[in-house]
Order: sequence, then structure tokens, then C-alpha cells
Amino acid sequence: MKKFLKVALAAVLLFGICTGAWAEAPAFNRRQYKKNLAYNKNALPAGWQYEAGYTVWRMSRKLPANQNTYRRYKNDKVWRNRMHRYHRPEELALNALDWTVEELALLMREYKEYLKFHPAGIE
Repeated sequence: MKKFLKVALAAVLLFGICTGAWAEAPAFNRRQYKKNLAYNKNALPAGWQYEAGYTVWRMSRKLPANQNTYRRYKNDKVWRNRMHRYHRPEELALNALDWTVEELALLMREYKEYLKFHPAGIE
């Protein structure tokens, strides 16, 4: 009987310690989520499904809203920004709606070698 009582008390004591340790675990809060988001590159930001740019991108391609398509959207966005950054002169020349005639003439004079048209087949 003594051995049974010792085992029962040890089990109750062990159970009490374990449940106390589990109860003390802090709840996951917004601050911890933001901290984890800074370090975990796989975590998605809150409300990623409702981002306007993502929704338009997804609807134009007829894709579902899931984590894989959101990552594709982010990669596509980075690629497009990089592509436009490396072609700045063309972007400026094509977006010349607010340029004056003098500024366009100056650009044409300074970059006339670059702006020549070379059709295929002529060396």
C-alpha cells in the first residue's frame, strides 16, 4: 500500500508541475508576430490576401489566392522594379509628357549617338 501511495503522489506531483509549466507559456501576441516576421523570411505579413496590388496581379492572371502565388507576386514585383531601374534613359525619354521642347532638344543633342536607329542587316 505504501508503494502504491508513493507512486500515486509522485504522479500527481509530476502532473501538477507539468500543467503549471504549460499554463505559464505566454500567448502569441502581435508584437511577437512582428518580431518573428522580421527574422523569418518565409512568414507572410498580416492581411497579405487583401493587398490591392496582389489582388489585381492575381486577377489579371486568373490565379487563386494562396501563399505560393503571393510569393510569385513579390518576386515578380522585385523583378519589374529591377528591370525598370536598369533602363532609366528609355523610361525618361518615353515618359516625356511634362518635358519642354528645349529639354527634349538638349537630350537629343547630348545622346544623338545613342538615339540613332540601326535597322537589321546594315553594318
